[in-house]
Amino acid sequence: MSLMPDQNSERFPKSNRLCRQRDFDRTFKSGRVIADSVLVVHATANQLDRWRLGISISRKVGNAVVRNRWKRWIREAFRRQTKSSNPCFDLVIRPRKGAHGDFDSTCKSLTSCIKRLSKH
Repeated sequence: MSLMPDQNSERFPKSNRLCRQRDFDRTFKSGRVIADSVLVVHATANQLDRWRLGISISRKVGNAVVRNRWKRWIREAFRRQTKSSNPCFDLVIRPRKGAHGDFDSTCKSLTSCIKRLSKH
């Protein structure tokens, strides 16, 4: 049994994550903001051949269980929505304050935000 991930794995690879504080800061400061009733998306074009995701969830959203649920929903919606298409963006996504979502509404919200982002 191998511990190496399968090439067709549905994991969320580290190369698709925003990990550094400076990447988050750049996206917050110089990026565009697209929002709807569920999510707020901060986006900055990158020079890479892939989309990258950062998630920012305040404690005001709820306890650890609720925050982790939002993270899972956002990661999965991002994984489903972003295939290699140009231009690629760095996204920082956060749930809107007071939003009570579910997985379907998170997917729909992210889809609409990405479409709006691609139009500009």
